[in-house]
Amino acid sequence: MYSQVGTEVGGAKLTMEEYVRVEKSYVEAAVGLLAECGVQSVAIDALEHNGRHQAQSFDLVEGQPLSGESLREALRSLLRGDFWCRLMDGERAYIHVGWDYYMYVGVPCAGLSSIEEAQKAGLFIEPFESPYKHLDR
Repeated sequence: MYSQVGTEVGGAKLTMEEYVRVEKSYVEAAVGLLAECGVQSVAIDALEHNGRHQAQSFDLVEGQPLSGESLREALRSLLRGDFWCRLMDGERAYIHVGWDYYMYVGVPCAGLSSIEEAQKAGLFIEPFESPYKHLDR
């Protein structure tokens, strides 16, 4: 997790360089899955914002659609705990980031190429429905 940069994790000091490498792998895996499955954008849902994040490429408001760089920025900030929300495309697709640094991505296709790329980047992938999918607001 971002808050662990500079501390010992698993017997080694977590450097900012290593954190950013893993963060980028998460972001590109999620963006790749959406693209492979034909999902053009997702929208902010169930926003919880403490004021720490000042979005550069989008409005941090409920219902704001995100794609491209705005989606990447939002995912980086979610992984860093700057705010929390679900990213949704209706019932078709979602991205949720848990407080435990788990990322849940639901897409309408198998996304095998993107999964293979994520695994090559060192991410552990398993089929698992997001615990945030049916969260009541």
